[in-house]
Amino acid sequence: METKLFINKVFEVAKNMNLEEFEIYFVASENETIKVFKGDVDTYSSSQNMGISFRTKVDGKMGYSYTESLEEEDILPLIERALSNGKVIENLDVIETYGDKSEYKKIDSFNPNLDQISVEDKINFLLKLEKTAFELDSRVKSVNYCMLGSGAGENIIKNSKGLDLYHKGNSIYAYIAVVVQDGESIKNDSAYIVTRNFSHMDPVKLATDAVNKALNKLNSISIESKTYNVIIQNDTFADLLGSMSGIFSAEAVQKGVSKLKGKINELIANPLVTIVDNPHLKDGYGSSPFDAEGVPTQCKNLIENGILKTYIHNLKTAKKDNVKTTGNASKGGYKGTMGISTFNLYLENGKTSFEDLLGKLDNGILITGFSGLHSGLNSISGDFSLATEGFLVENGKITKSLNQITAAGNFFELLKDIECIGNDLKFNLSSVGSPSILVKNISVSS
Repeated sequence: METKLFINKVFEVAKNMNLEEFEIYFVASENETIKVFKGDVDTYSSSQNMGISFRTKVDGKMGYSYTESLEEEDILPLIERALSNGKVIENLDVIETYGDKSEYKKIDSFNPNLDQISVEDKINFLLKLEKTAFELDSRVKSVNYCMLGSGAGENIIKNSKGLDLYHKGNSIYAYIAVVVQDGESIKNDSAYIVTRNFSHMDPVKLATDAVNKALNKLNSISIESKTYNVIIQNDTFADLLGSMSGIFSAEAVQKGVSKLKGKINELIANPLVTIVDNPHLKDGYGSSPFDAEGVPTQCKNLIENGILKTYIHNLKTAKKDNVKTTGNASKGGYKGTMGISTFNLYLENGKTSFEDLLGKLDNGILITGFSGLHSGLNSISGDFSLATEGFLVENGKITKSLNQITAAGNFFELLKDIECIGNDLKFNLSSVGSPSILVKNISVSS
């Protein structure tokens, strides 16, 4: 059955059953991935994922169910499973659906031209990307990853309080990782681009970025283990910020697993620091007019001039705190339960160029990559001890690459120790962004 027709039929059946309160949530996605290796297509995969979840109140409790089959005979079982599940819920949290009359920001997240890019064009892009990497320098020994992925998704929310919302988006990305060798010195690095415009993807520029980054690491040196002032490069700090983003969740605060509990309107970072969650960011890959509960999204400063201004809420956590939701409800697909997440999270740009940032550092370390964020970072305490890549900075100039080093510190202390912020804001593949930052007192061991 056609999706919209199925949703309307579910709605009519649920309405005729005089259910207390109900919501239909539809999500569909299409993804395509291509990898090339040594001039041949190594992997091609294409997948589609689609389903509908249904939730309804039963004696004040919210029951959930879902289906991947959109046939007429699936409608009644879908509703009855939600009713049955609701009856066994023991959690006393009050969960409601959204129905306020609201204005929704128009967000353009879909480029129809992306659908017209042929598989052949994508393969030719990858072949040129890989070939260029090898041609740039004889020290390029292998291209470990040369891949392109594209995806599109759409979302519908319709409920008994009059909500009827639709949004769709798409994007495309390319990623290359190279290995270079000079004598006994072997290094690797990578580059990526994510966009909604295929013409913005330049294989020569992407290959050059990856190869130059890897070549710059050759013939690295060791350094003395001690505390250094450092610059953390934009996308590297974005990765760290993304790994710590859960601290802003009101659910984490209410469960006592966020150190930000009780610190609203307190100074928790250098006054230079403003951290924003902007669901309306132009060309942002997490942009959306509404959250997973249908609440209008809003741009908000989580930290403003160093002061914690808000946690991020869904309807349940907002009701617990007796505040308005921030429109940050999220679901990991139609099977997922309701959670909380950011849309486009970033540290706001400063005014200092990267070159001037190096000048301000004078002597120290440029950190260009963290590894092991999943195991070397405690997202509750903020303590981290991470395998790190970087360069020695002497007299304001990048001079030598460093052998594998370990950087250790605490994320919350790091926010206070930021001394200058660059103007080179860059987003990673997870819709988290940052400019480069100058930080004092990071422990580095070699």
